[in-house]
Amino acid sequence: MTKKNIIVTGYPKSGTTWASRLIAELAACPLQGDWGFEHIEALYEEGKYRDSPYDCYKTHYTYDTIFSKSPKEVYKIIHIIRDPRDVVISGSHYFTFTNLLQKGMKKIGLSLDSASFFSVSQKKKKEKMIQAVLHGDSKVNHWLSLSWKEHTEAFKDKEVLTITYEDLLTNPQEECAKIAAYLQLDIDISYIDQCIQKQSFEKKKKEMPHTKDVHFKKLLRQGKQGYWKEEFTSKEKSIFKEYLQTNTFYS
Repeated sequence: MTKKNIIVTGYPKSGTTWASRLIAELAACPLQGDWGFEHIEALYEEGKYRDSPYDCYKTHYTYDTIFSKSPKEVYKIIHIIRDPRDVVISGSHYFTFTNLLQKGMKKIGLSLDSASFFSVSQKKKKEKMIQAVLHGDSKVNHWLSLSWKEHTEAFKDKEVLTITYEDLLTNPQEECAKIAAYLQLDIDISYIDQCIQKQSFEKKKKEMPHTKDVHFKKLLRQGKQGYWKEEFTSKEKSIFKEYLQTNTFYS
């Protein structure tokens, strides 16, 4: 049987993993991992036992790239967007950052055992993430080679369902009903509520102590919105205010 492949995509640290698991729950199908990397086991895979006409995949690819990265057919694409200011804060806690000393030593083949020599301040991490989000920076992570705006604008006027992380967080029932309609799922509100509860941040945090995977724990750091307001300087807030004025999806 040919599966109907649901692709959930978003800029890194936009809630793509959470949205993927929730959507796979709604469709009662497996979350197979990363689109285009099916041969690699993903730490967030879920529901492999589910017998369904659907398969769900997560990715950070843009619209056109999705179709070129796998020979499998695409059924539907769901695009999730998150406030880029919160992406900055979340990314500053998630990605691995190196300082000039570490880069120089790595270049000449030397290393130090002490991690203190390589520590990068949270302030510096935030500054690097700001530059990555505004302009793109593959040195932070290869998925950040595009800026946030370039990534989101790639979905303009495309056949996708675009949702926001904030709406999914504050109005999960309404957003899940919208997702179900887009995927043509015949499910009711009570089932939607069950799915939301199963994939809630609180429930996943309770399960977290049972895993030894550090990266998975970092994925579930806070799951909130708006914490950039306390961590951005006035100048940084001003920069992003201007930046968002010209975005199609988010203002």
